[in-house]
Amino acid sequence: MRHSTIMTAATAALILSACAENRVGISVTNSNDFDCVAETVELPSDSLLTILGSRYCYVTGPDGAEIPSQLTHDGKLIFQATVAAGGSGEYNIHPSDTLHSYTSTVSGRIYPERADDIAWENENVGFRIYGPATQAKGEKAFGYDIFFKHPTSELILERLYEPETSPATWQKVDSLRAIDPALAEEFIRSFSYHIDHGLGMDCYAVGPTLGAGVAALTDNDSICFPWCYEHAEVMDNGPLRFTVRLDFAPVKIGADTAVTEHRLVTLDANSYLNRCKVWYDGLSGTAPRTIVAGFPRRDDSTAVMDTAGGILAYADPTQGPDNGKAMLGLVMTHPADSMLETAGHILAFTKIAPSDTLGYNWGFAWDRGNISDMTTWEAYLGHRSVIGARPLTVTYK
Repeated sequence: MRHSTIMTAATAALILSACAENRVGISVTNSNDFDCVAETVELPSDSLLTILGSRYCYVTGPDGAEIPSQLTHDGKLIFQATVAAGGSGEYNIHPSDTLHSYTSTVSGRIYPERADDIAWENENVGFRIYGPATQAKGEKAFGYDIFFKHPTSELILERLYEPETSPATWQKVDSLRAIDPALAEEFIRSFSYHIDHGLGMDCYAVGPTLGAGVAALTDNDSICFPWCYEHAEVMDNGPLRFTVRLDFAPVKIGADTAVTEHRLVTLDANSYLNRCKVWYDGLSGTAPRTIVAGFPRRDDSTAVMDTAGGILAYADPTQGPDNGKAMLGLVMTHPADSMLETAGHILAFTKIAPSDTLGYNWGFAWDRGNISDMTTWEAYLGHRSVIGARPLTVTYK
């Protein structure tokens, strides 16, 4: 649903100013003690377009050059600003009769040719959610999966998926197996996205776990693992933001016989973390329900559990001896009650009322990328927690 436009005296003044100068000027301020680099700024698009008197708009930065922007499904104009600690930057929004196009650095889609996967990526990381075709096979893949990629603005998932999903590829595999099974396995290794051929790979195991950060309700201290989504819709698809909505089939949880989960997952360009909103239909009463989010533990390395800061982190060893580590992370925007290890997982615990929405961020960094160790990863998560509390502020000029 798009935001409604409310005309105020300040808005009227902005209209007069915009008409006179054919733009809306804004100042973006960073009140934090660290630089914000390529940080997403959100503005209400409906009121801006009314002010500008145009169908579309575009953004110029402090140097006057046009920068990428996007109109999102929920009525926002977004662009990315780089602002020094304690500093500010000047930006302008201009009217346009056409929608300007930019090279996407974030993108994704549903892959019906690969068991209804939903996969998406930006410059730094890639992700996957399993779909109804996977569930129909009985495969218990509950959690989020992740794609490791070498840092690049190039979008690689289509190239990783293409040989895996091509009928011609598997016809050749069958032909080789009839001649020599070893030749077939060698050929599979030559294209498999479970092996890094220079772009990246999937070497993280999900299975019957929360994977890379799924949230789940609990019942009598047991995790109610969600299975695969039932319906999905891509809401935004670049150039700066990918958003997908997921709806799940009704399930029985405790005394509630038809609990339906909904998720909205958003990844912005330049980020290592998805923003996630989770809400439920079919929960009875008003008593708060315990919900958890986290990752399966697979070795004895130390996990970061900062309940006050809402930060949970762990370096997963990944599958294979030479694939590096997946440094997993959560940043809770809904306050965490506790963080602990149980049921083979490292978990953040919180409570939501049946009518509430859980908000949190989840993602990872590969230790072969720009964030190469847990100390740097923990600092990154700390900055994301601070920015969640003190985002960049916008002042209209």
